[in-house]
Amino acid sequence: MTTLEHPVRPPGVGRRLAALAVAGTVVVGTVTVGAAPASAAPQAIDGATLTWGLSTEMQSAPPFGGCNYLSAGASDGTQASYQTSAGDVTVLKDGAAPTWANKCTGAPSKAVNQEVVWSGGTGTVDPASGEVELNFTGRLSVNFYGGLVPFTIENPVVTVGADGRGRVVATLFGYGSSIENPNVKVPLDPVDGVVVADLSDVDAGSDTGFTVTPDYAGVEYEPPAGSGGTPQNRTGAGWGSWPSSWVDFHYETGLTSYWYSSGGAADPYKAPSALTISYQGGSGGGDPVPSEGQQSISVTVPETAEPGEFLWSIDGDQAVNLGETTDQGTHLQATGAIDPISVTDTRAGGPEWSISGQVSDFTGGLSGGYLGWNPRVLTAGAGAVAGDAVTSSITGGAGLSESSALATAPNGHASGTASIGADLDLRLPVDTAPGSYTTILTITALS
Repeated sequence: MTTLEHPVRPPGVGRRLAALAVAGTVVVGTVTVGAAPASAAPQAIDGATLTWGLSTEMQSAPPFGGCNYLSAGASDGTQASYQTSAGDVTVLKDGAAPTWANKCTGAPSKAVNQEVVWSGGTGTVDPASGEVELNFTGRLSVNFYGGLVPFTIENPVVTVGADGRGRVVATLFGYGSSIENPNVKVPLDPVDGVVVADLSDVDAGSDTGFTVTPDYAGVEYEPPAGSGGTPQNRTGAGWGSWPSSWVDFHYETGLTSYWYSSGGAADPYKAPSALTISYQGGSGGGDPVPSEGQQSISVTVPETAEPGEFLWSIDGDQAVNLGETTDQGTHLQATGAIDPISVTDTRAGGPEWSISGQVSDFTGGLSGGYLGWNPRVLTAGAGAVAGDAVTSSITGGAGLSESSALATAPNGHASGTASIGADLDLRLPVDTAPGSYTTILTITALS
């Protein structure tokens, strides 16, 4: 068998937005002929994503105005340190990049509706046992009280055992403050190994990821002796606590009681929100891991095409780069084409076949539905018929977030070889934040 891997040409970065390399880790080459046995070996993962809004309380407004808000990178709570994207960390509000001016829109009447999208995670997943280990790099800052009390979560690690129990562990640092002197921020030393979330009943058997709500209800917390911490209230509905090491860290920030039931009116909002881990299996533990702006594309093809077989492969260098978008007034647009796919069918009777494609959401939270395509038969043969055009959701279509036919052949078609391709059309909202965005395109052949 042959394994092919190719780098992608890095896209440009500018106001017009480095649109897409259909890159990061792009898995192209999933072929299904009948039922294939599940692999029992751990899968190498590149480009995993962690998406989380932390808690309803974090999304709320403090008593005196402003809001609690997320920012990418390390923050000291000032506008100068405010970022919505830094490395693999992207902050979204209502599904789009916020600005300093609109980050608190909605407060105090409703939740601010923010989330972090932490991309670029690497590690391993064993679908058979359910064991997971994923490492993320970068920093997310949580700015409480309008930035008076910021703290930072750095380099989280997600682990899950065969029993379905897991943890998110990270390094924490930031600033301490007090009610008496809220404008005085005291830098805190980093604390390693803080448990950010305890996880239970994780189902990691899927090859695309999982969603789980971290433990809280019924979790007991005891303030350390002599700390002066408020005793936990265990009589209210849904009483509970975040992990002890997380709560203990916040004796330094002054935010301790925001993370467990303390008997206040805000107790119903303190439980953590559900978090989502998304991933696709990589190309194997010994294969190189692509860096930002690169893709790893693999396909397995028999060395010889014997009579009576259905075979397909990807032609060209498999480096798909849509470059920078251009402003079309109502949307940003970038176009390109997939590398051609060669299909050979020499089976008796010419049974029907199909090849389809689907993309996941982009890093940064952009919908995969923004990408459309127009399939074409480049060289006729094997009964190939081009699939219908799929338009971007910007123009009312479904986009490639749903599986869409690239080409099909009817039952009884003639033997032969075809070359099929597709023109890509990416259309994004005009207010999309500048940056590089990546997605995973999966091609599946059925026969």
